[in-house]
Amino acid sequence: MRSILQTIEKLVSIFAVSLYLTVAASFLILTRRIPVSPQKFSRKLLAALLPRFQGEILELAHERGNCYVALLPKKLISDSNGGSRLKLFEDGQELPYPHSSHDDIRELGAGRYSHWNDAVYFSSSDNSDPAKNGKRYSVREI
Repeated sequence: MRSILQTIEKLVSIFAVSLYLTVAASFLILTRRIPVSPQKFSRKLLAALLPRFQGEILELAHERGNCYVALLPKKLISDSNGGSRLKLFEDGQELPYPHSSHDDIRELGAGRYSHWNDAVYFSSSDNSDPAKNGKRYSVREI
């Protein structure tokens, strides 16, 4: 009986502290002592609640020049509609130039990439053919 009462007391204490912190944070936000942009706040909250996407690129096609295209199996926010949070990795190392123009990917390559609609346009870090160079490519939403 005593352990049940102690457990209830702990739960009540946790609830009371959580309630206090929620009220205090709400007060600070509402009185603008902590500035919060509603749009950024809702975007961050949504990003925190949604599961992050990650996966390997297994199928790709040569587009033109140094550019290759791989379809993504899931609709994600891309550079075409608000700024992608997708990172592209080559053998576990993040490629250095996200959000690159497609022309720069085609002409310059060197690890440039762009997430556009339901595809990722990219070049390998050494401009080799990613379908034949033996390197592993993967994407992860941050």
